[in-house]
Amino acid sequence: MQQSKIKFMPKTPRLGKPQMNQLHRRRVRLLLGLLAVILMIGGWQLYCVHAAINKSDQSVATARTELRQVKAKKADLKVQVDQLRNSDYLAKLVRQKYMVSKSGEVIFELPGTASKLTTPTSDN
Repeated sequence: MQQSKIKFMPKTPRLGKPQMNQLHRRRVRLLLGLLAVILMIGGWQLYCVHAAINKSDQSVATARTELRQVKAKKADLKVQVDQLRNSDYLAKLVRQKYMVSKSGEVIFELPGTASKLTTPTSDN
């Protein structure tokens, strides 16, 4: 007779029903714990991204207000440059600011009006 090449594996003891339930419970707990960790990491990332978006929105709002202010100042300076090109306005400004008078003109300084200068941008 020929010997068969088939070998039988030794029988492993099978787990009983109570042991299988305990094993399944462990696996479920492990998977739920892993899921909880993944959800916590994802939530933290979501929080960080939300905070970064809020910070960038605030910086954009700040930049927009600064841009508005710079544009307004630019418009005021453009008006002032246009006025300074006008020789009548320039003469009036020099006469008021430096108390320069025309020949034969007398300058009277009234109380309370000496410090007032009528320029379009008096906030400089």
